[in-house]
Amino acid sequence: MNTSGPCVLVYNPISGHGHLDSWNVLFVKLLLKRGWRVLALTPNAAVLSSCLESEEPSGALRLQILDWDMREDMKSADVSPLRYAWNTWIVFCKRYYFRWPEGRATPDMPFFMYWKRRTYHVVVPMLYRITCFLQDGWQYFSKCSRDDSEKDLASPVDMARRVKEALKRARWTPGIAFNMYMDTYRTRVSEWEAFDAINVVPWAGLRFWPPDTPRDAWYSLFAWRGMCYLDETICRARAGALPHKYFAWLPDITETALPDTPCELVQAIRRQGAGRKIVFLGGAISNKKNLAHWFKLISLADPSQWFFVQVGEILRHCLPDEDLVALQEVLADPPENFLLREGYLSDEREFNAIIAASDMIFAVYRDFHGSSNSLGKAAHFRKPILVSNRYVMGKRVQEYGIGRAVPEDDAALMLQALHAFVRSPIPEENFSAYCEAFSHEKLSDRLDFFLRDCMRSDCVDCESKGRCE
Repeated sequence: MNTSGPCVLVYNPISGHGHLDSWNVLFVKLLLKRGWRVLALTPNAAVLSSCLESEEPSGALRLQILDWDMREDMKSADVSPLRYAWNTWIVFCKRYYFRWPEGRATPDMPFFMYWKRRTYHVVVPMLYRITCFLQDGWQYFSKCSRDDSEKDLASPVDMARRVKEALKRARWTPGIAFNMYMDTYRTRVSEWEAFDAINVVPWAGLRFWPPDTPRDAWYSLFAWRGMCYLDETICRARAGALPHKYFAWLPDITETALPDTPCELVQAIRRQGAGRKIVFLGGAISNKKNLAHWFKLISLADPSQWFFVQVGEILRHCLPDEDLVALQEVLADPPENFLLREGYLSDEREFNAIIAASDMIFAVYRDFHGSSNSLGKAAHFRKPILVSNRYVMGKRVQEYGIGRAVPEDDAALMLQALHAFVRSPIPEENFSAYCEAFSHEKLSDRLDFFLRDCMRSDCVDCESKGRCE
């Protein structure tokens, strides 16, 4: 079995939000198939392990999942004992609230452990809901008085320390590290200079929502090799501004697997939908999801014809006042043709099953400049998608004809577009063309070329070329 090949460290800084876990799994799988040796570092290793169980033996031999925990955590000036204890508590709660694999109770366990976990599954979700309520309340009432707009963003120093510690137990030396979510980090130059003093490996990453102008603090770091984007225009602009670095546009792919058996939520949606057209809004519900006009659309639609489904974690502290007011009104008097399931779905397959059971997807996001994997899911499951007529999503939907683009503040036009989907179904070839252009194979090619370019840069610039393989 071939266990050689270039080595990359895939660093996933966040777990339990949005589609970041599923993207981490997809990237690891694609790199293994391309012959890379992969060192994986992620907060929830069990999610990655469970999704890679079916990998071929040669792929498994070229993968090492490193330990996320680090002994130096308590030594970092950015992590106080209180903050460390709080983060530990949140991870513990999520393990049982979202039913992560490492928290499940199975009959083959020792008696005491089995019943301890069963008890945790009853008690911890209640405590986690209370924790989230208190946290949301604190963040909502204090957000206006914060002096530091980046207070809640991740520390670059934490990444450097964590990678340095994990590599002490790695089987291979990576030629490049790839950070899966660069949007989560603070941007001060001083913090990235502190990162650079600790960092031990050349690195690159993926930026979902970059600023309009290239001003990120890591641009001046020697060890930073380049960045991937989901927007072709941004990618070209960065390449022109920084010709000595590498940039790549990646297709916004998505996981499309379905569960082996129908989940309870899908059954409830079909039962309550009762033959009406089902419109779905899902994912992390933040200020971008445009809740005020989503609920306005629901109020305008005929309840005998339309049924609306909203699934996902609601980030109340991120919502503007108009969304909060609209949400509270709906919660106080829920429409009969509306189903709300609040909470993060840890299993991407269940999320896909909901889309497969729906008729249309609502993605008319507010002032949203970036891409979204909802386009890929819409195309794969052949569901027409409704988006804003601005920015990347509007451009792609109109270019490929997989839905309609409308003003993001006009609920009446949104409803007209939904009726148009019924009158004029989207041609099959439109969905197929989008799937072809944004396929796993296309991303695999681009990611492979990008990482190899970054490593060649390291070979040219470094005195020691021994780690380049």
